[in-house]
Amino acid sequence: MPSLTIRSAREPGTYAPGLFEASFYLLLQGEKRLTFAGLDHIFRPGMCAAALVGLPFSHEVVEASADEPYIGLVLRLDAGVIASLLIDMPDPPTTSPAKTITVMQSDERTLDPLARLLSLLDTPSDIAVLAPQFEREFCYRLLQGPMGTQLRQIGGHGARLGQIRKAAEWIADHADQPMRIDRLAESVSMSVTSFHRHFKAITGYAPLAYQRYIRLLDARRLLASGSSNVTSIAFATGYASASQFSREYKKCFGVAPSNDLALLRPSA
Repeated sequence: MPSLTIRSAREPGTYAPGLFEASFYLLLQGEKRLTFAGLDHIFRPGMCAAALVGLPFSHEVVEASADEPYIGLVLRLDAGVIASLLIDMPDPPTTSPAKTITVMQSDERTLDPLARLLSLLDTPSDIAVLAPQFEREFCYRLLQGPMGTQLRQIGGHGARLGQIRKAAEWIADHADQPMRIDRLAESVSMSVTSFHRHFKAITGYAPLAYQRYIRLLDARRLLASGSSNVTSIAFATGYASASQFSREYKKCFGVAPSNDLALLRPSA
């Protein structure tokens, strides 16, 4: 199931940057701290979160052991599925401003289709037919609950948020390429001034800083995957200078890329 990711850890970890994409997150076991725009959220079993757009964040596994490992679930939210559901659903009686991320305790009606989706891992032959149905039911239950107002923005109800989401996705997909802010703003039908203001208000980062953050996350993944040539990684992720890459990498992750290699791959 490409939209589903299950994460686990057998011991507490250290703070690490990441990108919380448009997805639903549920903590099943253990304890974890997630930090968005300087605000800490402590997650305990049953707590969940949903984001509308890729949000830079930091995360740390707080409680985990070999007997009771940390287990977290991430389900990517499909804007097309949500939009199709909204066609047959009545508009809410009131519309409140959308949040870029919502943190709350999960409820039984939401967890039921999610549990059935997970059960398909025991019968892989059923995944192709049943997984899309369970995912659709799960999104329907989310739309009916407290997260419904927020998720309607993913489905296209909320022009400004949709514009920023489209721009953020473009940056993430083309982070290694030069970026013209004026052209990106024009592509989402916004003025440069308005684009800057709304982009930072939603993601917490200015567009260029957001691109830099994505580049550094991509660089760390390359470093962890096997490449030990820092210079080639710098150029592959869009940097013109290896020294600038090393400075920004150390500022973001607290360690130089050459030293981080030993932490990410102890056997290297």
